[in-house]
Amino acid sequence: MKKLTTANVKVSRVMTKNLVTVSLGSTVEEAVKRMIDFDVECLPVVDSKGKLQGLLTFRDIIIKAVYSQADVKKLKVEDIMTKDLVTCNLKCTVLDVVKTMKSKNLRRIPVVNTRNKLVGLITDFDLALFGWDFK
Repeated sequence: MKKLTTANVKVSRVMTKNLVTVSLGSTVEEAVKRMIDFDVECLPVVDSKGKLQGLLTFRDIIIKAVYSQADVKKLKVEDIMTKDLVTCNLKCTVLDVVKTMKSKNLRRIPVVNTRNKLVGLITDFDLALFGWDFK
């Protein structure tokens, strides 16, 4: 039997599973309200089937909406969300995720199943709680 180390633990044991999401077509104002209500700084954007379409962060909102003085009541999440995402699947290990985060300078990676349906999110904070040192 293979010895279990922190490096070969599957992301499914470390990731956040019960995610607050926002749907395509939602306004940025609605997304901000969800972020505040649920005390999160990132919302995965999903379609009606739960498939991941993008990520929306407070940083996206500040830079692409507030700073540019866009009307957040009319602006849609898909207009400012990050669309080119790096994702991982349930077979990925903690080590896989750490390597990807370091090489691409990421703080979070969505976890999707084989149908690209969002099943979790793994963040640098999740990894720190797990005991992984990023230094």
